[in-house]
Amino acid sequence: MKNLASNSVDHETASRRWFAALLWRAFPSSSEHEISHKAARVLDVSPRQVQNWLRCNNDASLRYVTAVALIAGVEFGLSSFGGRP
Repeated sequence: MKNLASNSVDHETASRRWFAALLWRAFPSSSEHEISHKAARVLDVSPRQVQNWLRCNNDASLRYVTAVALIAGVEFGLSSFGGRP
């Protein structure tokens, strides 16, 4: 029988990686430093917090996941129109 409890670390890692990738999509930048400052201003958190998310050191609360997903979704939706609003 499969032990579902042993998958919690894999789920945690996958969730953090997914959110880090979402940050890169929502705030396109050439460096971690640049994205951390862009996202920090929008999300009203410290640049260090964004760096922790990008490095998969911390989980983000649903509040931030939802905000970043909406930003990434809007950006994705606009790209189908040639990237112009």
